[in-house]
Amino acid sequence: MLDAAIGVVGVQVAAVFAAWLLGSRERFLRKYLGLFVSAAVGVLLATAVLHLLPEAVGQLGNRRGLWMAVGATMLALFCGERIFHAATGTAAEPEVEMHDCEEHHHHGHGAGPHGIVVASMLHSLVDGAAVGAAFAASIRVGWLTTFAIALHEIPHRMGDYALFVHLKVPQRRALGLAIAAGVPSLLGVLVVAWVGLVHAERMAWLLPVSAASFLYIACVNLIPEITRERNTGALTAQIVCLCAGVLLVVGAGMLFPF
Repeated sequence: MLDAAIGVVGVQVAAVFAAWLLGSRERFLRKYLGLFVSAAVGVLLATAVLHLLPEAVGQLGNRRGLWMAVGATMLALFCGERIFHAATGTAAEPEVEMHDCEEHHHHGHGAGPHGIVVASMLHSLVDGAAVGAAFAASIRVGWLTTFAIALHEIPHRMGDYALFVHLKVPQRRALGLAIAAGVPSLLGVLVVAWVGLVHAERMAWLLPVSAASFLYIACVNLIPEITRERNTGALTAQIVCLCAGVLLVVGAGMLFPF
């Protein structure tokens, strides 16, 4: 799991560095966040459908239990997220447009800084587990998954930081909160490593779980962020970025088939 740990640490360091580099330039986020998110949707969907699920079928067989694991994971993520938002009062307002700074990020809409951090930490935990499960399948799938995580995690961490600044959090503390949000990703890798150590024969079952988490993140968390766009030019750019994300995964699979 060393590669997985390196991957998630690299993503988190890049995300925090990007947040620090961004400062409070909210105009940059409003202009380009949709393009990053669109590319992330393409990468996540393609990685789940073209790599993680085929690997899962190859190792476990095309049986009912595998698809039940996919469905159960997506249902569990949805229920957990809804319960969390209900308990903390951080439910997003569906009518808010993406260009409003305080609503540009799906984690913790309407929440204070600590609610946003907790939601982001839960998300980071899922990301770390997804990376660990992917590396357990193969190095190629692991790095593809790391790339997919980076494409949505980096701009969203930048979004968290800009939102903290918008909420009048001092910049040094805002950076600390952004760092804290990514720490659980390592815990996700450790959980996967523990499962592999104690129940090595069950490691393959993490593949459909990882694929389901990607499908959930893309379809439930990210796609709603880009469907509010009404400008024709921006909409076209989003579609191009989404397709580019898919092509990146397809190309990587062709170049590194093992």
